Amino acid sequence: MKRVLIPIALMLVCRAAAGMAGGPLFCVGQQMTSMTVEAVRANLDVQSPGGGDDRESAASERVFLTARYGLAPCLDMAASVGAANLNFSDLPSGYGDFSATWSLAWGASLRAGMPLHAGRYQVMAAVNYVGFQPKGDISNGTKSITSKYLWHEVSPTLAAGMRFGPLVPYVGATKPFLFGRRDVKVVLNGQEFPAAGGKSNYTDSEQPLRGLLGVEWRLPEGYSLTAEAAATTGGVWTMSLGLAQVLR
Repeated sequence: MKRVLIPIALMLVCRAAAGMAGGPLFCVGQQMTSMTVEAVRANLDVQSPGGGDDRESAASERVFLTARYGLAPCLDMAASVGAANLNFSDLPSGYGDFSATWSLAWGASLRAGMPLHAGRYQVMAAVNYVGFQPKGDISNGTKSITSKYLWHEVSPTLAAGMRFGPLVPYVGATKPFLFGRRDVKVVLNGQEFPAAGGKSNYTDSEQPLRGLLGVEWRLPEGYSLTAEAAATTGGVWTMSLGLAQVLR
């Protein structure tokens, strides 16, 4: 009997972009586990750390080790730990680039897959979460701004794939939702300016829907290699590469 499984989107923390939606597209079996090493490069269009309502270009690189566990034949969950950085460019005139060094990152996901036609086709719905705490500075010579973020992303995803021997290409769509907390310290001519800084919560739901294209290559001994790209018509994109192994 056909059924469409719609996962509940968690709601995220900060404002960047997403990670790999597939890898592998077909869920691991019930009470089975898999481990994945994943690298992600995300280009973003986010609110400027220099203040105001301007939106700026940003990029974040992430690496994760992910453990996935099968709750049911077509339902699994995952937890991730790794590291991430964050860089802003195209800031207001006079400011240097914002560059946050690598910091601890974490994540989780819930994924439901509906196999069709003896398992050759599958529709997959997922919600992915990523969080990290970047810190960095921007400066225009006399004024410097130090920003600490509690950065969260939640990305609901829907994809469909088809098996061609060891290859499983898939297409779909994903939309990041960003929210979190920002702690700002402003220094002017060597003196802190408290009135211009402080802590604030923020949300960014303006990330556009991204088209998704990926392929999984199934290898011997339970290994699989997955490459994935998600992009908007405006040129905002994310790329992912992951190596997974199903553990029996």
